[in-house]
Amino acid sequence: MRVRVAWLAPSLARGYYLQPVFKELSKRFPNTLILTAHWPGFLPGYEGMFQIRCLPGFRFITVTRGSTGYESGFMLPPSALIWELLRFRPHVILLGGFNLWTLYALAFKAFTRCRIILLYDGISPTIAYLRSPIRLGTRRLMARFIDASVCNTREALDYLRDVLAIPESKLLQHPYEVPEVSVLNSDREDEGVVLSSICHPAFLFIGSIIERKGWRALLEAANRLARGGLDRFSVVFVGDGEEAEELRRLTTSLRLERLVHPVGAVRYEKLGAYLRACDVFVLPTLEDIWAVVVPEAMAFGKPILCSKYAGAKELVEPAVNGFIFDPYNPQELADYMACFIQQSELVAKFGARSKQKIAPFTPERAADVLAGVARRILDSKPHSERGVQS
Repeated sequence: MRVRVAWLAPSLARGYYLQPVFKELSKRFPNTLILTAHWPGFLPGYEGMFQIRCLPGFRFITVTRGSTGYESGFMLPPSALIWELLRFRPHVILLGGFNLWTLYALAFKAFTRCRIILLYDGISPTIAYLRSPIRLGTRRLMARFIDASVCNTREALDYLRDVLAIPESKLLQHPYEVPEVSVLNSDREDEGVVLSSICHPAFLFIGSIIERKGWRALLEAANRLARGGLDRFSVVFVGDGEEAEELRRLTTSLRLERLVHPVGAVRYEKLGAYLRACDVFVLPTLEDIWAVVVPEAMAFGKPILCSKYAGAKELVEPAVNGFIFDPYNPQELADYMACFIQQSELVAKFGARSKQKIAPFTPERAADVLAGVARRILDSKPHSERGVQS
């Protein structure tokens, strides 16, 4: 009997970067099924590369809404989820985070003795719930039934071990949300007039234009550089959001139109054009548990200026492939930007190191890691439960 693997992903609305991993995992376990409640469609060239089933009824109920952190609430599972699990009867379930989808999976495990792999993106103050005894206690209870966990960051692994008391023998730190350059380059249209005429070095922001993403820190850093007479550079903002108009208004009021270029939303497969055209990637986020756009920029050979509040900061080695800064201190960011403006040779030097550092982290390697963990926990079953094959 072949191993059946179910990957529960409540929403894949912005999860295009996972499709290469889905494809590779399906090569290792052909009976892999992705279950989600929000599916944006296949990337070009990925049609039919893995099994996907979209269940109607996605709902997120917001409990608290923070401007500088993640929203807190509940993702309600579709009523069809438990029936899909009963019909598919997976031997292994991969899932992310501690939510009601996880509770459904654990209930399914209680009756079928399947194995559960927790995929943990990262951790941050908002979602750690260190001051919420009820939610923290619920997590600790759920954590007792997890068979293994793979984490993007060391910080996340430490949280699972030290706070939720998951034995370290069950934990593995290896990024599974990783870049695939061919996908980002799959639409190689010209990057547009605005990028063909910008001044270099060009600093690139990719993300939602919302307060949590810290775009104001980058704009203020650019303003300080310009006011100080250091104005031979440009900043490109790729993304849209509820504060996009505010970005444009501030750009105009600060008279930064020559330096700052908001380009709006860009399809995922076109992001490669902007990553090729710009020189340094900037992530000024106020809170991000991972931020896959950082390893994506590294795969394009870009130096990284990363907020200390992003999980992906673990990929940045200060003064080697970039710098880590405090987004609440725009002057610190401005000083690091000035390094690349005044020492242009750092762009190629740091960029080459970024590319080298991220090279081992590929969808193929991520799928190997996930498949290896799945086989290990299946092999740990009693002899009466063995006999499954890939």
